Amino acid sequence: MRSRLLAFTLVCAASPAWGVQDVASTVHNLSASGPGVFKSLTIDQVCVFCHTPHGAQPASPLWNHELSGQVYLEYRSSTLDASPEQPTGRSRLCLACHDGTVALGAMVNPPDGVVNDLASTFLTGRANLGTDLTDDHPISFVYDSALQAADPELANPTGIDLPLENDELQCTSCHDPHEADRVPFLRKTTAFGELCITCHVRSGLNWEWSTSSHATSPATASAGDPWSERKPEWKGATVAENACFNCHAPHNATTPPRLIKDEEERTCYLCHDGSVAATDIQSEALKLSNHPVDVTPNADHDATLVEDPQSMPLHVECADCHNGHAVRDAPPMVSVNPLVTDDHATPPLANGRILGVSGLDLNGFNKPQIEYQYELCFKCHGVPLRSACDDRRCPTADGFSMERQDGIYNLREKVSSTATALVSYHPIESNNTSNNTEVPSLRADIGLNRFDSLIYCTDCHNSDESIAAGRLGPNGPHGSQHRAILAREYAFEPQIAYSAFNYELCYKCHNESVLLSDASGFTHSRHVERRGAACIVCHDPHGSHSFEHLLNFLTSAEVGGEDFWIRAVEGFSAPFWQDDGIYQGTCYLDCHGARHNPRSYR
Repeated sequence: MRSRLLAFTLVCAASPAWGVQDVASTVHNLSASGPGVFKSLTIDQVCVFCHTPHGAQPASPLWNHELSGQVYLEYRSSTLDASPEQPTGRSRLCLACHDGTVALGAMVNPPDGVVNDLASTFLTGRANLGTDLTDDHPISFVYDSALQAADPELANPTGIDLPLENDELQCTSCHDPHEADRVPFLRKTTAFGELCITCHVRSGLNWEWSTSSHATSPATASAGDPWSERKPEWKGATVAENACFNCHAPHNATTPPRLIKDEEERTCYLCHDGSVAATDIQSEALKLSNHPVDVTPNADHDATLVEDPQSMPLHVECADCHNGHAVRDAPPMVSVNPLVTDDHATPPLANGRILGVSGLDLNGFNKPQIEYQYELCFKCHGVPLRSACDDRRCPTADGFSMERQDGIYNLREKVSSTATALVSYHPIESNNTSNNTEVPSLRADIGLNRFDSLIYCTDCHNSDESIAAGRLGPNGPHGSQHRAILAREYAFEPQIAYSAFNYELCYKCHNESVLLSDASGFTHSRHVERRGAACIVCHDPHGSHSFEHLLNFLTSAEVGGEDFWIRAVEGFSAPFWQDDGIYQGTCYLDCHGARHNPRSYR
């Protein structure tokens, strides 16, 4: 008896972190005493379904179950550096039941004199992985230092405390078929990502998984249950506790690349519908203007290896702007400008919610991880227009389209100080102080350094419920009730009766009374208040390659079935504005039938 106890103690001591070895208490006990749904009513031997002391299969350890002869579809992903082959080693033993093609009672040496009532019983439900393993974590691949060198987001295999079989990762690297403590037969708990981060090391330029929101958030489900597909004994109460399993499914994943639980945006919406996350992002996609994440579900995203902004089909998904392994809250807002605000950062720095995503730099070169917010926007809006837009017209979802005098529609070339021939621009990347000081309409309360300060793209393009809109709802350009995903109203109709509401966006920074004052030498009151000409007629809110003060005339615009245009007059090839000094200028153009040839403003 003492020798038996010593042997048992040695077996347990060899793997102290792997829990109690008590297969009789698990669903792998297929005998009459088993606790699971699948069990025999006639066989009382616990181990016989897998093991036999004599005449075993030529597979360790003394294997008694018939093996499957199936050819499997192997996991593949554009970011996979490993090379999974047909299942080998102990993974083949697991699949002898778990591919669903071999009966549970298909034993090489069944018990004598007993009816084998599981001879035609097959696994069903989530335990049946099938022969298509593309939606399951890869197995049967060499996990060595060469693989770790190819993929630095993998831990060095010499330092992990999970078993490899002949240097290969197998089912039994994560699962111990005799484990009774941690269902489903896990060698480590999945709580707080412990099992996953044994091998997966997620980090980047200025982020790492351990400080991300999904690794640390104490949020719980206030309504519904985003983790309902997991058995009660498998799941935690908070986002942090569920960790990797908030988004990923190691088996039977709905979206095989990256092993995502559901379609990409629907996986995010499991929490970001307001049931767990503080705000409801899902509803933003239903607004008048939005980033259409539902149009291209499950794009095979990767921040560094797959997508080339210069050639990829235009699309947008949650993962284009957010890295779920990096996203986090950042330090409190420190902008010098209290009216132009993006939460938790100082322009133009990227805030915590968009860390670890790719973009384009000012010169149009791919950047694996952005530093500045505008580099993310440039990924789609800073490349030559494709698909929905030709070189001239770019319609919005509600039918508005326009042509500008300078013919430049690449927004990177509209706001970048490095862009050739760019004359004036809103201060996204830098502040063009050479002519920006001639803007007396800027509100005095936006800060003493208002002529040197910078703004974010999201100070204008944001939810109508966001901080940028003066409210406390969801932040970010997910959707808005205003055109072009604008935080506040901005008139796109070239001619519209004046109201302050129509220019609510402009008045975030510009003082209405000063802007409309004839005494200040402006012409805005004459055009905007009296004639109903909108800001968009003369000013390009991103930037102009034509004139100072964002002057970039609409040479054609269509909205609501009506056409508006500004054209050249005799002696000029295009509409022309001449700068005559502070608050003075002369126009040479035909504005929808009103000929200015010339018309001076003093």
